Amino acid sequence: MILKIPSLAVSPSGNVMLEVNNHQDLPKSRTSSPDVSMSTDSQTETLKLEDEINLVLQALRVSQDAEYRLAEELLFAQKKTFTSIWTNRDALLSAVSSRVDQIKREMRKLKDMEEVAKGFGRTFKDILKEHFGLEVGR
Repeated sequence: MILKIPSLAVSPSGNVMLEVNNHQDLPKSRTSSPDVSMSTDSQTETLKLEDEINLVLQALRVSQDAEYRLAEELLFAQKKTFTSIWTNRDALLSAVSSRVDQIKREMRKLKDMEEVAKGFGRTFKDILKEHFGLEVGR
């Protein structure tokens, strides 16, 4: 009896695929046919059924292990993506906050510099010195 058992494979592009391969390493049933014989020996029939059940359960375990590995790999990859995005978000928020602070400083500087509209003689000395590089003595 040959069972087809799924396994995980990763393509060169990094995609995870579930492949189904013929697997002949599993224990074989004591009979070559899954049909129940007409034997009256109930112990023999019970052993045959037990073998069939064991094969099914073993195939199920292998299948579930492959599914578990696939789910585990994809869930942790998603966690990594989320963590990366969240980290980048924090860096971007910090950069935006710094830029907003810079804009506020430049706006205050522009407002100070607009004081020269009154004339250099009427503008505060510290504004002339700081923003225009002029030393004014009064």
